[in-house]
Amino acid sequence: MNRQFPHAMLPRPGHDEQARQDFVHDYKVHVLSGLGPRQRQVFDQHATPAFEKTHGHAPRSRREINTAMTPQPTWKMWSALNRTGQELMWAAISDTAFRDRERLVDQARRIRRRDEGRGSLRIDPALAVPRYISAVDIHLQPGGYGLVLDEDDVYAGALYDLSAHHYSLGGLNPMGSDPGDSTVLFLRENYPQFRPRRILDIGCTVGASTLPLADAFPDAEVIGIDVAETFVRYADARSKSLGRAVHFAHMNAERTDFPGGHFDLVVSHLFFHETSAKAVRNVMKEARRLLAPGGLMLHSDVPEANQFHPEPFDQWWRDWTTHYNAEPFRATLRDTSLVQAAVNSGFESSQVYETKIPSAAAAATYKKTHGYGAEWHMVVAAHGGQSGSAI
Repeated sequence: MNRQFPHAMLPRPGHDEQARQDFVHDYKVHVLSGLGPRQRQVFDQHATPAFEKTHGHAPRSRREINTAMTPQPTWKMWSALNRTGQELMWAAISDTAFRDRERLVDQARRIRRRDEGRGSLRIDPALAVPRYISAVDIHLQPGGYGLVLDEDDVYAGALYDLSAHHYSLGGLNPMGSDPGDSTVLFLRENYPQFRPRRILDIGCTVGASTLPLADAFPDAEVIGIDVAETFVRYADARSKSLGRAVHFAHMNAERTDFPGGHFDLVVSHLFFHETSAKAVRNVMKEARRLLAPGGLMLHSDVPEANQFHPEPFDQWWRDWTTHYNAEPFRATLRDTSLVQAAVNSGFESSQVYETKIPSAAAAATYKKTHGYGAEWHMVVAAHGGQSGSAI
């Protein structure tokens, strides 16, 4: 696995901690790429005949496939091994992040004092974490995204930064910025004249995909928002430590305090699959309100939509994270049209489309082990004709 870039805010593993993390990486690769593909054989040779015997036909949908596969011992074993790999990952990296927590808090304070004029940070003490975030520990992250241990805490952000690299098995590149890099690549290839003045990154987490936007548009004001307090606090220190001037705010994307038409570009990365049906509608409406004439809205995520995975077996395979990895909305999102949600939010249907965009890093390892990742699913909406022409 490619080593993560050792920026100043990244927790530092000791020798034994690094060895444990390397073991977990190899374990996960074996389970995902070594044992995972064999489940298709189990489906074809065992689950399908058993289902046909009971129902008189082969499984026709991902839900019928789930009924057929759930009793299979090989599938139960693989699922348990995969879940164990995720738990082992959190055990290995949380030891490092928690041991290093006080140093990181002090480090973040020093960086903010040193670079006070570079970017900014806003924390809202009254902001409530939405239930779709607070009710589960998404990805099994201990304590969840909303965890705050003490004043100026950055632990959950540090844990997320480490986990994204390990969960993707290094496929998001050493900076963890591939989704943002891929968005920039898409803009350069499809909207070469686009020059946004203000950019909003929704659900920015620790800012890994926010920074490529700041690099690509150095004259723009770039703002990242997230409902997780420690995420934006960590993102601010991380960004400053890397020499970037980005503004971060502790804010709910369903209801921001920015004026209407304030942004020329509104983006998100790997965001919608961790929300809810209601939140999708609210965020789309808010993004439409915030977008200036001639602006663009881009939302990229893992390729969830069923049209990108027409085979029911592939759809069922991707439901594993919903059932066993605390990502309850992913299966529902697969049946949700983000294009229609954008149209319902006020965008003209002729100005909305969805596509698959290539990964800027061509993340072959992530594709090999997860079955996706060398491409992203993007929903594009323009406000008022050819975006960028008037900016």
